[in-house]
Amino acid sequence: MNANQFGSTSGDVPAIGLVRLANLFPAATRTSTDEVAFSSCATDWREVEPGDVFVALPDIGDGNDDGHIHAQRAVSHGAIAVVCEQPVPVFDVPTYLVPDTRVALGEISQALMGHPSQTLEVIGVTGTHGKSTTVALLEAIFTAAGKHCGKLSSLGCYDGMTHSTGISDSPTAPFLASRLARMEAAGCTHAIVEISSQVLSQSRLAGMQLGTVCVTNVTEAQLDRYNNAQTYRDTQRRVLTHLAPSGVTVLNADDPVSVKWLDRIDGPVLTHGRGEQAEVTATVIESHANEQTFVLSAGSDSAAVQTKIVGEHHVSNCLAAATVALAHGIDLQHIARGLESVEQLPSRMELVDCGQGFPVFVDAANSANALRASLRTARQLADRRVICVWGETLSAAGSEHLAISHVLSRMADLAIVAQPLASLDTASEDQATVEVVTDRSEAIACAVAMAEPGDVVVITGSRVDPGLNFGCADDASTDSEIARELLYAREAPALRLVA
Repeated sequence: MNANQFGSTSGDVPAIGLVRLANLFPAATRTSTDEVAFSSCATDWREVEPGDVFVALPDIGDGNDDGHIHAQRAVSHGAIAVVCEQPVPVFDVPTYLVPDTRVALGEISQALMGHPSQTLEVIGVTGTHGKSTTVALLEAIFTAAGKHCGKLSSLGCYDGMTHSTGISDSPTAPFLASRLARMEAAGCTHAIVEISSQVLSQSRLAGMQLGTVCVTNVTEAQLDRYNNAQTYRDTQRRVLTHLAPSGVTVLNADDPVSVKWLDRIDGPVLTHGRGEQAEVTATVIESHANEQTFVLSAGSDSAAVQTKIVGEHHVSNCLAAATVALAHGIDLQHIARGLESVEQLPSRMELVDCGQGFPVFVDAANSANALRASLRTARQLADRRVICVWGETLSAAGSEHLAISHVLSRMADLAIVAQPLASLDTASEDQATVEVVTDRSEAIACAVAMAEPGDVVVITGSRVDPGLNFGCADDASTDSEIARELLYAREAPALRLVA
């Protein structure tokens, strides 16, 4: 579906019927009392077809173009009305002046699709880290409990009938509405949606109702996109404005920011965490390179869970998913079965096992907090050194770059970087030895070649699917594929020619 043109002519899910602008925006300032009924809309004047409503966004395309200056062109292409947030020189058709056209687009999109979020039970998962993993765990739990769920996640989508590639950090409002409508048409009872801070800041959830909101954590890892920490926190908290009146909020009791939201939420709240203050908790019993076991507890009930994915941060994600599932009436036994069924996720402490004498993990960690969690897990598993690959795909800036360098220099024994790190302090004997190489593939090769039994290798900053990075021909293989090829080559017996 073209995100710039939406509705019955978009080639995706057809609109349910005619929508009336006056019903959607009764408080809008109108230039005409004529009734406007429509079944499709567009945000790009070049995509307008006769009968469309044109929504003038302040930032379209690359963000440098303003849709308001193209309003007359949209009318010349057949637009029957213009929704705008500032007056436009249009006199042939009605204009509707609203406070925010991005919000208006979301409300129009949901209305055209028949407000599917009011029929589906939509679970929104947001936070700085762990969103996609929590969505995957939730899908597994609900499947184990016999539920029919759709999902929208960066790791993949399912509309109740077909699987597709993952969504970007900023899916459009028409895309979200259309996918929910497909899930409803396929008979899904639940929809699990990964919600980024970009989606919230751009008001792309407008018109959508969430039955459950799960906040994994709120850290300062994405401050390069926001003016300050408070702006980012306020953006994340916007998700609560989309919660249904009877909706449930699930918060991480171990996260200081989330805990501060408790007094600001009127509806029911459930908390999870490792501390006693949480309502749903977990106690790790044992942990190895290829599995860990913990006891999940909720009130007087408990269940043992054995997962193939290791690390304390995975336990936290399991807790978030379990708490959401409990809020939906799923018992602990089905929850444990669902959690155990997720044996591997791309670049989420993904174990690459080719029979070598040391574990190699591929992880998406690209912030100081995520890197700290990954290296802490590696340290717990290592008998000798922690070897970390860092660089090239990581794009942190400013204070976050310094924080990453600080974590790397103090939690790894050997850091192999694909770019120089002037800020990496290695003056002390207890800090990392640094090897600088030309590119990421060489860094992975060096790490695999240098590792010995007792070491743990962590390849950080890994992208899930290089095929999504259009135009990057040199990224033909994932980090796990590269590591696997190198490990097999390392373990292959050498041939000796005998005369």
